[in-house]
Amino acid sequence: MAVVSVQAAAYAGAHAIDPEPAMTPRRTLVVLALSLAAATAHADDKGFSIGLQGHARTEPADVGLPVFGGAVPYAESEGDKPAVTLGAWAGKFGLRLDALKFRSSASPERVAAFYARAMARYGEVLDCRDPAARVKPPKDSDKLSCETAEPKAGDYEYRVGTAKAFRVVSVKRDGEGTRFDLARIELNY
Repeated sequence: MAVVSVQAAAYAGAHAIDPEPAMTPRRTLVVLALSLAAATAHADDKGFSIGLQGHARTEPADVGLPVFGGAVPYAESEGDKPAVTLGAWAGKFGLRLDALKFRSSASPERVAAFYARAMARYGEVLDCRDPAARVKPPKDSDKLSCETAEPKAGDYEYRVGTAKAFRVVSVKRDGEGTRFDLARIELNY
């Protein structure tokens, strides 16, 4: 019952601040974090804690990847931030997301090749255009996989790491240039 009321409060609170009906990634993470907190809030451990963190001061070092030469931070709309760090934890459960958005005049192929090489220092890089990279591993496996949907034609998505700690780079054509997103995601459960 506590989970439902916290989810409803989170949903209502998000819509009271911004009346847009669409569920944005930011709102999705907030609802997920509050649901996670509510789901584990019944624990009686004296060391138990719940928290949320967020800021827009994310740096490339937080993601652990270099910025493609000549790229500039990119905001989709007024009020949007080109960098964000979000974190939520409840007891031993938690998540952290560090994300950056950029735009470059270079071709998507050049940007994608740069990041495929840069990510290799963390292990085997999954190319999400490859059907084998989209096969879901067994539930108890720590093996990383891509989403089940293939990236759109001409888009690139690379992942590296484990199912609980990984980096993602998404590269898309944007007019005459390229838009790309960098993220580091850590899940503790």
